[in-house]
Amino acid sequence: MVEKLIVKRTLPVNIKPEDNPLFEHALTATFFVLPITILEKAVIFQDTAFSLKDFKYRTEYTHVNGLGLLPKLKRTITCALKRWRKIPDGIWIKDEWSANYFHWMTDCLPRIWKAKEFGASNRIILQDSFKHLPYVRESLDLLGIIPFYFSSSENLWVDKLVLTPRTANFPNFNEPLTRLTRKKLGVNPTRSPFQKVYISRKLAEKRKAHNELDVELLMLKHGFEIVYAEKLSLKKQIELMAETRILVSLHGAALTNMIFMQEGQHVVELRNQGDSKNQCFFNLASAMGLHYYYTLNHGDSPDTIMSDFTIDVAALESLVLSLEK
Repeated sequence: MVEKLIVKRTLPVNIKPEDNPLFEHALTATFFVLPITILEKAVIFQDTAFSLKDFKYRTEYTHVNGLGLLPKLKRTITCALKRWRKIPDGIWIKDEWSANYFHWMTDCLPRIWKAKEFGASNRIILQDSFKHLPYVRESLDLLGIIPFYFSSSENLWVDKLVLTPRTANFPNFNEPLTRLTRKKLGVNPTRSPFQKVYISRKLAEKRKAHNELDVELLMLKHGFEIVYAEKLSLKKQIELMAETRILVSLHGAALTNMIFMQEGQHVVELRNQGDSKNQCFFNLASAMGLHYYYTLNHGDSPDTIMSDFTIDVAALESLVLSLEK
């Protein structure tokens, strides 16, 4: 049975009246979640599950936007000559967005919790390429889960395949399941959160700050630790977030780490001015019970995902000062 979920959020703590239009449309969201489906005698072609019982692809569980007729035919033809491998059972938890830190943490892991609620085993099916993603290996190791990997040169025959649905439509979150990620992977700090952390994107390929040096000097001036997420293991990031009172970063995957902060702490997103579309971290902070703040900054382009930025250092310092009080 399809599940209907309604999520309500409040405006950012430091909202300015003129910025209301950037957030108002995100204050309420309604979305629907498919039920878990079990396929007896299923086939996995490449990245897609195929049901032999009703002779159709179940792309609603394996792809965000489904697949058209031509991609389905192409998969059928290209997979016809591949070798076969048989396994007794498995769980499908991924789609075409999953090889990404944000989506792995906020989409795939909640699908595991959903499957566990259903009583499924730990046999998660992943393509070989996921072996090379450190956060996939590390998170599954921390959870004690040994995934089943298969290569692009083979098809899988699965006697019993558990298809898990996306637990929310992007950029929303299934709040109980998202918080369960913190419970299962997070750590309890030995003292109240005290760290002030700025996650820099200086080493990232995109969405950098032109005036990064000015930002880092400002952060150091106010006692922030400068962190490059690329240099830390997942375990170290989780431990750091458990101790973090204030987290500051540009819009980017590293902000996903707020999942591991303790409820009631503070998140500052450095946003692109005029961007009312990219609400994933505003929504995530709400789902995790965190206080959300923002500053608006000049992006080279209206497209936040591809833009570099000039950070409004004065606005950021004013916000940091108010948080320090």
